[in-house]
Amino acid sequence: MEQHANIQLHFDVLSCRALLSCEGKDYVLPDTYPSKEAAQAAAQKFAWEKLGLKSRRANKASDLAIWLR
Repeated sequence: MEQHANIQLHFDVLSCRALLSCEGKDYVLPDTYPSKEAAQAAAQKFAWEKLGLKSRRANKASDLAIWLR
Protein backbone atom coordinates (compact mmCIF):
# COMPACT_ATOMS: atom_id res chain seq x y z
CA MET A 1 0.00 0.00 0.00
CA GLU A 2 1.33 3.41 -0.93
CA GLN A 3 2.01 5.86 1.89
CA HIS A 4 1.00 9.49 1.55
CA ALA A 5 2.99 12.43 2.83
CA ASN A 6 1.46 14.68 5.45
CA ILE A 7 1.46 17.97 3.52
CA GLN A 8 0.11 21.01 5.35
CA LEU A 9 -0.31 24.56 4.12
CA HIS A 10 -0.39 27.49 6.50
CA PHE A 11 -1.65 30.66 4.81
CA ASP A 12 -1.29 34.07 6.47
CA VAL A 13 -4.04 36.38 5.22
CA LEU A 14 -2.30 39.56 6.42
CA SER A 15 0.96 39.02 4.57
CA CYS A 16 -0.48 36.76 1.82
CA ARG A 17 2.44 34.38 2.37
CA ALA A 18 2.32 30.60 2.59
CA LEU A 19 4.26 28.05 4.62
CA LEU A 20 4.33 24.46 3.37
CA SER A 21 5.10 21.67 5.84
CA CYS A 22 6.02 18.32 4.32
CA GLU A 23 7.69 15.27 5.85
CA GLY A 24 9.06 17.16 8.85
CA LYS A 25 10.42 20.17 6.95
CA ASP A 26 9.00 23.65 6.42
CA TYR A 27 9.23 25.73 3.24
CA VAL A 28 8.15 29.35 2.80
CA LEU A 29 6.76 29.67 -0.71
CA PRO A 30 8.54 32.44 -2.63
CA ASP A 31 5.55 34.48 -3.80
CA THR A 32 2.52 36.17 -2.27
CA TYR A 33 -0.96 34.86 -3.07
CA PRO A 34 -4.32 36.64 -3.29
CA SER A 35 -6.22 33.78 -1.64
CA LYS A 36 -5.84 30.52 0.24
CA GLU A 37 -6.90 28.63 -2.90
CA ALA A 38 -4.16 30.26 -4.99
CA ALA A 39 -1.63 29.37 -2.28
CA GLN A 40 -2.91 25.78 -2.29
CA ALA A 41 -2.38 25.45 -6.05
CA ALA A 42 1.14 26.87 -5.71
CA ALA A 43 1.89 24.51 -2.81
CA GLN A 44 0.74 21.50 -4.82
CA LYS A 45 2.98 22.52 -7.72
CA PHE A 46 5.93 23.18 -5.40
CA ALA A 47 5.58 19.82 -3.62
CA TRP A 48 5.13 17.95 -6.88
CA GLU A 49 8.11 19.51 -8.66
CA LYS A 50 10.61 20.54 -5.97
CA LEU A 51 10.11 17.94 -3.24
CA GLY A 52 10.27 14.85 -5.42
CA LEU A 53 6.62 13.88 -5.09
CA LYS A 54 6.20 13.93 -8.88
CA SER A 55 6.90 10.28 -9.52
CA ARG A 56 6.11 8.80 -6.12
CA ARG A 57 2.65 10.02 -5.27
CA ALA A 58 0.70 11.65 -8.08
CA ASN A 59 0.30 11.84 -11.82
CA LYS A 60 -0.15 15.62 -11.70
CA ALA A 61 0.26 18.37 -9.12
CA SER A 62 -3.46 18.79 -8.51
CA ASP A 63 -3.66 15.14 -7.35
CA LEU A 64 -1.65 15.89 -4.20
CA ALA A 65 -3.69 16.21 -1.02
CA ILE A 66 -2.88 19.39 0.90
CA TRP A 67 -4.26 20.02 4.40
CA LEU A 68 -5.18 23.69 4.69
CA ARG A 69 -4.51 25.28 8.07
